[in-house]
Amino acid sequence: MTDVKMIEIFRDSHLPEKGWIQSCFNCYTVTSKTFLYKVVKKNNSIYKFCIYNCHECKNKMKKNPIYYLNFSKDCKNYIKNKYNF
Repeated sequence: MTDVKMIEIFRDSHLPEKGWIQSCFNCYTVTSKTFLYKVVKKNNSIYKFCIYNCHECKNKMKKNPIYYLNFSKDCKNYIKNKYNF
């Protein structure tokens, strides 16, 4: 049986880590919005990485592909350094 693990990625803030509102990974704005960034299958587990992303950053990414590429690079580096994927 496959084990599915949700990993939420956000910036450090004054908010409790177990809450549904966190800081945007990009700009630290408080938000409840997330999106599925990456799914990784490793051994007998599936890891789903959800990134907290505010409305303003989401709009910037839609309008400017370079902005999204930089954001994606930051997410990728963060996941690689913290979770070794």
